[in-house]
Amino acid sequence: MMTKALWTGMACLALTACGGKEAAAPEPAATEAAVAADATPADTGDAKVAGTKYNATTMLPCGFDNAAPTQTCDAGVVRDWGEKGSHLVEVKSPDGFTRAIFFNGTEPFGADSAEADGSAGWDFKTSRDGDMVTVTFGPETYVIADALITGG
Repeated sequence: MMTKALWTGMACLALTACGGKEAAAPEPAATEAAVAADATPADTGDAKVAGTKYNATTMLPCGFDNAAPTQTCDAGVVRDWGEKGSHLVEVKSPDGFTRAIFFNGTEPFGADSAEADGSAGWDFKTSRDGDMVTVTFGPETYVIADALITGG
C-alpha cells in the first residue's frame, strides 16, 4: 500500500517537474500511505507524509519500564537525515514523550538522551531477527522494521 502511494507521489512530482498541469496532492489517508507531493528541489526526492517532516510513518511495538514491547507507539522516519545513509526515527510513547533513534543504514547506533531524566547513562543495545531490529535503550524497547527505514 505504501509503495502505491509513493509511486503516486512520484508521478505527481514528475508531472509538475515536466511543466505539465500541476497535479493535486493525493487525499491524505489515515495510514502511513498518506503521502503528499510536496518535495522541493532541496529534498532527497523521497516524498513526505502529508503535514509532517517524515518520509514515512507507522505504529510499532514498544515497551517501557523494562516491560516487553506489548504497547503500540507512533513513529516516523526522516531518511537521509544529516548525511546520506543516516536516518532518524522518532517514536512517540503512549504518554506523549518522543525518543529519537539514530540509524546508519538499517543499523541503529544510538538514541537521544539527557542527564536531566537519567537517560544519559542508559545502555543502548540492539538485536536483529530477519528484517526487524529490537532497540533496547535503558528501560525502553522498540521493534523497528527495516521497511520503515528503506521504504520497502
